[in-house]
Amino acid sequence: MEVRLMLKRFSVKNFKNFKERIVLDFSKIREYGFNQYLIKNNLVNKMLIYGPNNSGKSNLGAAIMDITTHLTDNVGTNNILYAYYLNGDYMDEVVEFKYEFLFHEKEITYLYKKDAQAKLLSEELYENEKLLFQYNYKTNKFDNNIKEAQTIDILKRTNKEMSVLKFIYNNTLYWPEDSSIKVFIEFVNNMLWFRSLKSNEFMGVMATKENMNDFIINNGLLKAFEKFLKECGQNYNLCEINDLGKKVIGVKYKNYTARFDIVASTGTKSLWLFFYWMNRTNNISFIYLDEFDAFYHYELSAYILKYLNNRTEFQTVITSHNTFLITNDLMRPDCYCILKNGKITSFADSTSKTIRQAHNLEKMMLGGEFEK
Repeated sequence: MEVRLMLKRFSVKNFKNFKERIVLDFSKIREYGFNQYLIKNNLVNKMLIYGPNNSGKSNLGAAIMDITTHLTDNVGTNNILYAYYLNGDYMDEVVEFKYEFLFHEKEITYLYKKDAQAKLLSEELYENEKLLFQYNYKTNKFDNNIKEAQTIDILKRTNKEMSVLKFIYNNTLYWPEDSSIKVFIEFVNNMLWFRSLKSNEFMGVMATKENMNDFIINNGLLKAFEKFLKECGQNYNLCEINDLGKKVIGVKYKNYTARFDIVASTGTKSLWLFFYWMNRTNNISFIYLDEFDAFYHYELSAYILKYLNNRTEFQTVITSHNTFLITNDLMRPDCYCILKNGKITSFADSTSKTIRQAHNLEKMMLGGEFEK
């Protein structure tokens, strides 16, 4: 699916370790003549974020994905990331979120506030700064300028904590294909966060976890998975085997056949998870991939980064500690960012030097050039 809408800018305040407002801006691009395919609609389409331990890289992903927790039914396995929702040092018990999207020539802005229990306090939606709707959950003040939804009675909500925007969208009979609201909700429904540090933690795209063996086998993807592993330097002769009456992925050896999930290394299992998500849906709009290469050899990390960069149909934000990936051969200075002290700054904006394609970005970073 060709994504028609992109995230232009995101900000959050008073969420977990982000006491002050932190801004992730995809519109701050430079006129580099190389790797232009990483930019789409004049926005960064592929971003790699570095940051010290405890700088908030995982919390940033949770903050961006928060929108899916009330606008979609895609529960995932996200509960642990939303423990201790508020910043521990801030006096105001309100978390403020702001999403700015670009849809052709239109800018769609969605703002909301939540309390310490992650319950909605207010919602606002704008198109090119024109108010489409707003609702205050405390006073019940409601302004509705959405022409397709003028007959919607929000008092009919049986769950008073349910997002009013979600209620409006679900109960409106017809949305034009070029409707900003329709495209916006489709984008949110297809946002995905995952990481492989534990067993298939994810948010977005679907409601519950499914068995990866079943997905690959039932969709005839076994040979495609084997090919992907070989491209990643992992030579397995995969097959389908029956284990205790259940079909699972197996590995053929000369003397016996074994279960793939038992003989595969941690890094190979991480590739399994990656392959699963890259094939799970054709409608991904946005991916936040946390610590994507935690179990990869540095050359494998570069291969996976190239793979993601070539998937131009969705926006990607990934986090890493691997400085081997910092090179203009893979990305560009306005696509590399540093998260530190509650601020996100691209390499391009972190130095007064004019960065050229021949510059060694890794050497510059290790030398402290982007810390100035």
